[in-house]
Amino acid sequence: MYWGSTDEKKAMENMIKAFNDSHPYIQVTGEHVPGDYNTKMNTLMAANELPDVAYLGDGLTNQWGSEGRLLDFSQYYGQYPELQNKLKASYLYTEPGKAVANFTALEVMVLYYNKDIFAEEGIPLPPADPAKAWTWDEFVSVAKKLTKDKKGKHPDDPGFDAKNIDTYGFSFGTDRGTYGPLLESNGAGILDESGMNYALNKPEAVEVFQKLQDLIYVNHVSPNLIQQQNMPDNHVRLQTRKVAMVLDGTWALLDLTNNTKLHYGIGVLPKLKEPKTVILAGTTVVFNTTKHPAEALEFYLYHNNPEQVDLYKTGLWMPTEEKYYTDEAAIKLWTDNPAHPPEFLQAGIEYTKGYAVKSPSTKLKNWPEINSKLAPGLDLIWTNKKTAQAALDELQAQIQPLIKGKYPDE
Repeated sequence: MYWGSTDEKKAMENMIKAFNDSHPYIQVTGEHVPGDYNTKMNTLMAANELPDVAYLGDGLTNQWGSEGRLLDFSQYYGQYPELQNKLKASYLYTEPGKAVANFTALEVMVLYYNKDIFAEEGIPLPPADPAKAWTWDEFVSVAKKLTKDKKGKHPDDPGFDAKNIDTYGFSFGTDRGTYGPLLESNGAGILDESGMNYALNKPEAVEVFQKLQDLIYVNHVSPNLIQQQNMPDNHVRLQTRKVAMVLDGTWALLDLTNNTKLHYGIGVLPKLKEPKTVILAGTTVVFNTTKHPAEALEFYLYHNNPEQVDLYKTGLWMPTEEKYYTDEAAIKLWTDNPAHPPEFLQAGIEYTKGYAVKSPSTKLKNWPEINSKLAPGLDLIWTNKKTAQAALDELQAQIQPLIKGKYPDE
């Protein structure tokens, strides 16, 4: 059972057919769920009618893994050594040594930009090498040079009209994909190291959210939430010059490549203390109710193999197996194509291999409940109703009672 776009559905159907053709004694039936996936899964769980193998969001993966509803992969390492050949950051553990899932594919947050705008302004392109990531001040300086009002003035120019901006230097989302990498970069977190105390109102975390708020209301290089709601998707924003740079996941390569009018590039995110990005992805799991664990694991190892699924070559997915980040021939297999610009070798592969960590949502117990309070609280920052410090202080009383600790990293 799986979710996904029309392209993903077609790729999964082709993969399942290829698996069945090459495994005549194992036959897999795929079911695509186009609507509310979590509701569907909860209904099947209640009725005890779960599939053998399924996509699952990280919140449900952690919850059901903790409740013993998912197959523990670690007990099959001897029988299926390939289960151990994945990048460390792709595993989800609900207790030490108990791996209950891998991300279906890796996806990390990166910086996309319109190369033509940079060329016209005579500005060097964003760095693809993580070791050369812009500092925050360097990033803001570039964003100002790329931001223009309807008269061609930049934010630092006399007479700049912040209410009539023609091109913004940068746009960003308001969820964990934006603030997650920056918290990691600044040595901050939603919880402290013990995993039992709220920490978003500590100086390192407050700095992150204040800098993001300032991009909109002080630096005038980013659109506010209402303006963003009236803007098209990121690849169209770049193509139509509404925005010069956007923060998005590597999955966006599919749409960016299909936009033939856009001359785009990919770079790493700006850093605060050190270069960091986060992995945002769903998982694939095997339910322990399966009557065919060996066959389910055989399919599990096949279902996200870049040699069998073309979603890697189209830019939607990144592999989980380590060799696709270390072996030159294996890297070329999925990146030597139009969907992966040359700078992807650094801004995609090196970034993921050496600088990517799991999203905060993957580490926190009780994340769905925490996020239900966190998101509306952060909206006070995004809408400029409160300073970052005031909003994050206010959230402490709501989030602290929900904290139940962190999951292990291995």
